[in-house]
Amino acid sequence: MEAVAQLRAAVLVLGRRMRHHASDDALSATELSVLGRLLRGGPLTPGTLARAEHVRPPSMTRIIERLQEHGYVRREPHPDDGRQQLIFVTDAGVELAEEVRRLRNHWLMAQLDLLTDSERDRIRAALPALQRLSEAQQPE
Repeated sequence: MEAVAQLRAAVLVLGRRMRHHASDDALSATELSVLGRLLRGGPLTPGTLARAEHVRPPSMTRIIERLQEHGYVRREPHPDDGRQQLIFVTDAGVELAEEVRRLRNHWLMAQLDLLTDSERDRIRAALPALQRLSEAQQPE
């Protein structure tokens, strides 16, 4: 259990520090997450986004409105269901996501440079397992 607590704490602190030092202050972490999800998964409905981000539909509506106000997403009618809308990332949204990714990668590389070669090798060896954990389906 001690290792679990250490892993949890390290992941949380690293994530928080990375978001603090390398993010766009105009957007929340959830808004950036939605933008990233749309980039990876293509256009999605607000309901699908809400479920994927584990937020209530009214909250997702506000998130989408904020992203749209900034020009990072646009809405279009769903081609198969006129009651639905699809949310698309705009060119400005792609540019923002790439800049945030670049800043975060730069920050993380600087942090890794503080470690010894041996420590970096151990982290590199753990990456496949950490990737599987990040992709694992979680029970609802």
